[in-house]
Amino acid sequence: MTLMTKIIAAAVGGGALLVVAILPAEYGIDPTGLGDKLGLTAMAQNIDEPAPFEGVLAFNIGEYDPTAERIDMSVQGLIHQEDAPFYSEVIEIEIEDYGEIEHKFIMPADTTFVYSWEVLNAVGDGVYYDFHGHPSTDDAADYPDGFEMAYARGEGTAQHGSFTAPFPGYHGFYFMNIEEGPITVRLTVSGYWEEHKEMYRAVKGEVLTNVDF
Repeated sequence: MTLMTKIIAAAVGGGALLVVAILPAEYGIDPTGLGDKLGLTAMAQNIDEPAPFEGVLAFNIGEYDPTAERIDMSVQGLIHQEDAPFYSEVIEIEIEDYGEIEHKFIMPADTTFVYSWEVLNAVGDGVYYDFHGHPSTDDAADYPDGFEMAYARGEGTAQHGSFTAPFPGYHGFYFMNIEEGPITVRLTVSGYWEEHKEMYRAVKGEVLTNVDF
């Protein structure tokens, strides 16, 4: 078979496939009637039409100046500019047998950090953890009485993620040791905060540290 014969045969085969299978299955067009007999036209009827995009793109950008040395506004939610480099710290938290601790970061609204914590010497279930936040005492009047927002809780030996403060205040981690014996939780965090500190510590229910906020 010559090359030209092969090309012609491929073209004829492709055209037949288009008429017999693709047109009935994709578009419901069935000039030969074989598509209906093979059940291909039913496939076209079951294809959902994509919903038209009805959203409105909202921008908070000013008039674009390609010569500007600094652009102070950008697409909402994609970038949040800061005046200083981000912090990066590794915090090792010792937790006694039957111990519990709370370590918080004081953060303005819309600031972000990425974090990773792990129980270094876990042999069992690790810790019970509760990642949550609440406003400062000065701001508490702007929120419902006793307002607190939970972000994550459970039991485990590690967790990794990113966090953006939904409101200004104290955001951080509560750990309860559910191992047998003392443990160390290593918290690695990078991002933005004003300060961080141990807020609460207790052993066997006896409070050792309790910082007002």
